[in-house]
Amino acid sequence: MRPIVFSAFALALGASTAFATDYPATITDVAGRTVTIAKKPERIILQDGRDMLTVALLDRDNPYARVVGWSSNFVKSDPGTAKLMDQAFGKAPPVMSLSEDGETDLEAVIAAKPDVVVAQTRAQKSFKEGGIEDKLKALDIPVVYLDVMEEPVGHTTESVEVLGKVMDREKEAGEYVSFYKQHLDHLNDVIAKQTVFPNVFVEAKAGNKGDGCCFTHGDTGFGKLVTSLKGNNIGSKLLPGQTGTVSLEALLGSNPPDVYIMSGSQWTNPENSAAPFGYNVTPQQVSAALGKLEQRDGFAAMKAVQDGRVYGLYHQFYNHPYNIVGLEYMASFMYPEAFKDLDPAATYATLIKTFTKIPDAPVVLGASAPVTQ
Repeated sequence: MRPIVFSAFALALGASTAFATDYPATITDVAGRTVTIAKKPERIILQDGRDMLTVALLDRDNPYARVVGWSSNFVKSDPGTAKLMDQAFGKAPPVMSLSEDGETDLEAVIAAKPDVVVAQTRAQKSFKEGGIEDKLKALDIPVVYLDVMEEPVGHTTESVEVLGKVMDREKEAGEYVSFYKQHLDHLNDVIAKQTVFPNVFVEAKAGNKGDGCCFTHGDTGFGKLVTSLKGNNIGSKLLPGQTGTVSLEALLGSNPPDVYIMSGSQWTNPENSAAPFGYNVTPQQVSAALGKLEQRDGFAAMKAVQDGRVYGLYHQFYNHPYNIVGLEYMASFMYPEAFKDLDPAATYATLIKTFTKIPDAPVVLGASAPVTQ
């Protein structure tokens, strides 16, 4: 299989139909709501701090410039990227009391005088039931919903396009969307030729709270990423809800995983023993952490361990506008022969250098676990 090549010319063609936003602008957000943006927003609040990575695709010179408040989850979940961005773009915006599920310090939000509040769709229920949408609307502060977790493949490019229109960055949004779709099309083309589809289990946050096992995602986040690649997500079969813990005994039962993926990050809690995926870490450090996790009680009996098909992945990809890189890593784990020429690390490097001004630094985002004897 020949390596896939994406030219700058092709990317430019993909963005050639993008136009500047005319205000007042009426847009349809990812939740299907019609929202009017009165003027080019200069003061933006991010309910989910990880949406700063989408802003980085759009306000490339300084994604901090227009953000006047954000939640703390980005800094807590990915301190390496946050530190790099602080070095490049200066003092980060002030942190507000904004939870992932939409609990909000409304007084602080109003005091920041935002032109728009950007939120993830999973916060919509709380925003509506708590009257936040209505109270902000009464003050002419629109709420715009994005989504990169509940339907990560279906909604990521739409979210980038929506925010591009809101921020008058349609050209930049179009460039990234073209890149994303070309890479996704390649994955889909190759997978369409496959005849065997693996059973996959993603242990999310493996080692985050010590040696416990096995937290996972059902029909959301990593689960959606697995099924988009035609894998059989075991979490969807064993969980009653979207997320939860599956016992090791259940995984050793009649439907064991062919592929076992452990997600990790550089969390700072003292009991954390996760693989430290992210910036300024070595492959050796990641491999050592994956090896220890693989040696937990009972794992030697697992088919994926015995077959040498245990892998690690940067945890944030479950809820991340750059999830195309996570999809490439997962595709290479799930169909190693079909994707032997795929280079997700190069995809990430191209993405960062072409579509953002986040500084270059050593980064590890995916790896094979050591093969046990």
